[in-house]
Amino acid sequence: MTPRQEPGGLSGHLAEVIERSRIALEHVTEAWCDSGPSAAEALPAAEKALYALRQAIDDQALAIEETRDASPAAAVRTILAAAQVNADAECIEGLARRLVEIAGSRPARPAIPAAPHAVVSRMGRVCVDMIVTAGIAGTSSRADTKARIEAADAEVRRLRRRLYHLLLHEPAPVDVDAALDASLACRYYTHCTELALSMARHAILGAHSGQARQ
Repeated sequence: MTPRQEPGGLSGHLAEVIERSRIALEHVTEAWCDSGPSAAEALPAAEKALYALRQAIDDQALAIEETRDASPAAAVRTILAAAQVNADAECIEGLARRLVEIAGSRPARPAIPAAPHAVVSRMGRVCVDMIVTAGIAGTSSRADTKARIEAADAEVRRLRRRLYHLLLHEPAPVDVDAALDASLACRYYTHCTELALSMARHAILGAHSGQARQ
């Protein structure tokens, strides 16, 4: 018979899911930032990282099920935080797989111009940084985490505006396929960042589950 999970054990699963999300998006973003043969070499690493993320998501889902019926009411916040982070990670996995598909098709398609490409790559870095923030949310001050969340949200909005200006208003026309890939990648990274913001907020909830409500 499978032993029941203690609520505290969920913290380890939660941290693992966040870390696996970070690793997966780092590899995906490396594939985006690189070009030519080096990008193709980054794709298998991204696929491997996404597989590891899926395993971590499944492990946490099982741990949540094993904990929910045996936990005292005081553990509800921990369970809710773990469930929400798991849901966020599952969505990130799906979006990251779409980014991998685009990155894998890029060598055979018209190149994305340097400026839009740089904007998309920067969005990937912001997203990864936000997941790092989620990973340390439990040990950082709430004010610091809130400031990081607000800064990341503002930067993604600025980058999205910049990308569409480059694609639609620059004098030199952008190939339709290149523009479509860049805009879709922008959309996926925007969603990933929103999910990473949610991860950070719920990681705080889980970290402070034993404290009195403010």
